[in-house]
Amino acid sequence: MDIEGQLNISISSEELKGKKVIVFFFGTRPEIIKLFVLYRILKKSDEFYPLLYNTAQQKISEDILSKIGINPDITASEKKNRSSDLNELIAHLLNEFNDKLGEKSPVRKEHIHGIIVQGDTASAFAGALWGFLNQIPVFHLEAGLRTLDKMNPFPEEFMRESIARMATLHFAPKGINRDNLINEGIKHDRVYVIGNTINDAIFTLIKEKKIKEPKQKNYILSTLHRRENWKYVSTYAEILYSLTNELKDYSEILHLMHPNPLIRKAFESVINGHSDKKLVLMNPIHDYFEMLGYVKNAGSILTDSGGLQEESLFFNVPCGVLRKTTERPEVLKKNAKLLPFDKNEISVFLSQAVHYKQVHQSKYNYTYGFGDSSYLVYELLKKYYGIETHYSFL
Repeated sequence: MDIEGQLNISISSEELKGKKVIVFFFGTRPEIIKLFVLYRILKKSDEFYPLLYNTAQQKISEDILSKIGINPDITASEKKNRSSDLNELIAHLLNEFNDKLGEKSPVRKEHIHGIIVQGDTASAFAGALWGFLNQIPVFHLEAGLRTLDKMNPFPEEFMRESIARMATLHFAPKGINRDNLINEGIKHDRVYVIGNTINDAIFTLIKEKKIKEPKQKNYILSTLHRRENWKYVSTYAEILYSLTNELKDYSEILHLMHPNPLIRKAFESVINGHSDKKLVLMNPIHDYFEMLGYVKNAGSILTDSGGLQEESLFFNVPCGVLRKTTERPEVLKKNAKLLPFDKNEISVFLSQAVHYKQVHQSKYNYTYGFGDSSYLVYELLKKYYGIETHYSFL
């Protein structure tokens, strides 16, 4: 990726033929994973011309993008301190949007019929804000998730709430998410419950045989990265190290070390000088196909990740959520439990998880849908633009 960013746009009037230009803003791996099925559908459609704008919020493996048929049309220049200084990142992205979609671009803002953002990232927030300020319709995937606590998760809860104020259509995973939006004053005819496109992605990758199975089995998969948990990193490292003496039901602990230097330094300050073959510190798994394999084959998961809550539910892997609250309360009725940074409570959860895993082994969970959410969004976009649809939304 060029440090100054790049444009790979070459559109002829013949290609467009009256199609609606829809820009997908994404900058993290979870976003593009949840968007790629919809992108494929629009790419093949007669009604829409989708463009992919990679904000470079994170470095996303080119291997992942190529294997799911994704080649960004626009890539923003990278911003230093993008993971630690949100003020700089968001200002940088807004300026990038103006630049890359400005007068010198083959596609300018007046050509864009709609913008799609996903979730609660800085990229989604900035993309929605830019669209709103330019009076371009914004369509929000994974809308209506709430903890009702602006500091948990921080800053994602605020960003997701703010996108709701700017969005034109809201695609909610579950009824509870729709109710959240309506309670906030969003008109009911602008909110649609369509499931979660994470299931579209996983079903597609299973069908295309892209998931990579690891050699290890029945391990505890561990991650920690959320901003509100940075102060607990050292405590969590101590807990993981102490748990190595109690792993009779698990083979080992695989902790994926987040690349953020603040997190890595705090974690290594505890582990440094100690070693235990049952606590394996790994670099982040950038290959999503490999990561799904690790989720599928875990005996249990400890994490503060929103995406892992959804993926673990699909594969029915017990998930200890290291947060005070979750914007995905449906998982708490299934495979997940909120956990404090307390060794005894985590230990009890891991013990109870063994039974859950045995009961639900080899069963998929369809809480987030049967893999047709992206198709529903496609039909709803046609409905919004007054294009004939073959689906009834009564």
